[in-house]
Amino acid sequence: MELAERFLLDALAYLECALGVVCYMLLKLRGSPYGRYSSPGSAFGLPARAAWVMQELPSLALPLLACAGAGAPAERLNRWPNCILLAMFLVHYAQRTLVFPFLIRGGKPTPLYVFLLAFVFCTYNGYLQSRYLSQYAVYADDWLRDPRFLTGSALWLIGMLINIHSDHVLRNLRKPGETGYKIPRVLLQIARLQLEAEFLFVNAPNSAEINDNNDICSVLPDVSQEPPLWKAVESLL
Repeated sequence: MELAERFLLDALAYLECALGVVCYMLLKLRGSPYGRYSSPGSAFGLPARAAWVMQELPSLALPLLACAGAGAPAERLNRWPNCILLAMFLVHYAQRTLVFPFLIRGGKPTPLYVFLLAFVFCTYNGYLQSRYLSQYAVYADDWLRDPRFLTGSALWLIGMLINIHSDHVLRNLRKPGETGYKIPRVLLQIARLQLEAEFLFVNAPNSAEINDNNDICSVLPDVSQEPPLWKAVESLL
């Protein structure tokens, strides 16, 4: 039984990598059909906060069940490397499940198919990470001092701090009661000079405007007519 599950976990890990490549190619070819690119009325919408909590919950609940020894004793969690790595995973998904959703301001409804895809991924990934780290992963006694572990831990911490800070910045771009699409002004300032020059050649000049305070305000009636750098900036968001 253990050998069969270990083989399954290895297969799931390789499959997850392959699915990542497939999803990347599909998004490059077909775009991202969610967020401000979703078509109104194209799919049943769920409240943003509830959708976030429910879709992220499996990646929090499954590791907690593994820690509690549900189904089988968590044999490898008596080792510090396993505990710390699983704790990193838990901290991330505790923030995404129990904190982030309740800070959302004016979030648009989440399409049902997006919710289902996210729920399946979090279930898949939660099972993969929790079972492997609690039952099968073996690390050397000095792994906590290994440069790979230290580098990975630093990247995890930096990435999480950037994630939380970016959420804070984007969330506070909206004033109370606003639900429109907002872009961080610092990125717009980077694109400012090229945008001002390219506005002379834009077929749909109302795709952006400069107000009396010299701020660039997005109206976005036709994405296909936006200047190249403007499109590049928005693709990063």
